[in-house]
Amino acid sequence: MQEGEKKYKEGIAYGLWAGWLFGFGGLHRLYLGKYGTGFLWLFSWGFFGIGQLYDLITMRRQVEEANLLEEARALRALRKSQPQRSQQQILLDAAMREGGKLTVTQAAMITGFSFQEAEQLLREMVMSGYVDVGNEPESGVVVYYFPELQGRPRLKPDGT
Repeated sequence: MQEGEKKYKEGIAYGLWAGWLFGFGGLHRLYLGKYGTGFLWLFSWGFFGIGQLYDLITMRRQVEEANLLEEARALRALRKSQPQRSQQQILLDAAMREGGKLTVTQAAMITGFSFQEAEQLLREMVMSGYVDVGNEPESGVVVYYFPELQGRPRLKPDGT
């Protein structure tokens, strides 16, 4: 199924609905994935005709709902198939967005991590040697620098 193409078609659903006229009520429900009520309609002559008439009136909405459910299932399957990003990768994305430097507050705000989680992750990255730490000259706020993302030389151990 290509993007934008719907799995369930109204014309087919209406055509299957017409099976009721030949004693096969509920075929449209089976087509739309409503198996429980589909079999109920099939064995009760369209739920004594009342269900079939209701479905005739609401067919367009039922087809739309079935297509939305199908899209949701496809998205869920896609998410499951994609590898989860690590917390460090999420922080790197945040640092890239902020020009290669990040405060704990920015990290928490952009990533949704708590302040403690963001600070712990940033400290671990400093200890690993991937990130430098310093202070903003005017405010004194602790800033974590990602040199590879800034295009600037690494800070020396004394912070210069």
